[in-house]
Amino acid sequence: MTGPTERRGGDRLRVLVVGQASSTPGGIAAVQRLHQRFLDARDDVDVRVAITYDEVGPLRRLWLMVHGIARALALVLTGRVDVVHLHLAKGLSALRKGVVVAAARSRGVPTVLHTHAGAFADWFDGLPAPLRRAVARMLRADRVVALSPGAREVYTSRLGLPDDRVAVLANPVEWPAEVPERDPRTDTVEAVFLGRLIDRKGVFDLVDALAGLDAAHRARLHVTVAGHGDADAVRRAVDRHGLDATVDVRTWIGPDERDELLRTAQILLLPSWWEGLPMSVLEGMAWGLCPVVTPVGGLATLVRDGDNGVVVPVGDPPALTAALDKLLSDDEVRVHLGARARESVRAFGADAWADRLVTLYRELAGSRPDTTA
Repeated sequence: MTGPTERRGGDRLRVLVVGQASSTPGGIAAVQRLHQRFLDARDDVDVRVAITYDEVGPLRRLWLMVHGIARALALVLTGRVDVVHLHLAKGLSALRKGVVVAAARSRGVPTVLHTHAGAFADWFDGLPAPLRRAVARMLRADRVVALSPGAREVYTSRLGLPDDRVAVLANPVEWPAEVPERDPRTDTVEAVFLGRLIDRKGVFDLVDALAGLDAAHRARLHVTVAGHGDADAVRRAVDRHGLDATVDVRTWIGPDERDELLRTAQILLLPSWWEGLPMSVLEGMAWGLCPVVTPVGGLATLVRDGDNGVVVPVGDPPALTAALDKLLSDDEVRVHLGARARESVRAFGADAWADRLVTLYRELAGSRPDTTA
């Protein structure tokens, strides 16, 4: 009889990915799309997927959750996967993934919990003590992936894990083979904000900051704001400040439209209140944009003020105004920071990222005991 250990010795490692639908707006789905695509392209991995969430109506969302969890449990409990990789946010996401982690633990199937939510600690700490203990128990995976060194402690302390079970692995970026040469003296400087259109992403701080710009700089700057959320509320804020000629507000856009924006822009804006490691910043830097961000989550180590971008305090529109005025008055510095940003994320390429994950999978699968004896 061929047991699980013998099957893992074959050519293809069977990996179950549990997470969102690929069409879901936002950074988590963007990471998961790259995850699935770059694993699918490999000859040594067989990828299966269980979808437990999409931003659809409540009944459809409930059906997806039940169906996705049932599919994951069936694959795990019948021995048809070697490793389970789960993409985790917070709230119900933690409970959905916790059920699968607990089932995999009962069958000796290794699990990798890939964390994304910058606000996980606030959510977890706000739970009643008995529920905190239950969630921590459910989420004790064989490995937890944190997006930055600063996030490691969030999971070791709350889930009761030793340091060696929390691996730091930044989000991947699909590397553009070529980027256009940016003209520092262009008449119009294009900037982009890509993220959810909600308070905590700093989009309203950005609008307030744009209103305070030097008049000549405001006339030269054009900002495209695109994302999933309350676009009408952002448009009202833009109108209230008389910024209609400066700011173009769109809803969520797909990868092709996103890349076209990044191809023509020089500045990436994301003055968030908290983050994990946002894909929009990595993508913008890979395209050679100068990032203007706040020192939250993984951005605190990724972007170095005056070296490969600009860092401003959280919730401080006047500081953001001053930073943008400076970038718009020093064209050479703006373009130089963008070039430095591109070089600084070269190591985040998705190919190397997928290699690291597969190495981790094989390490975990190789240490799994043979339960068929």
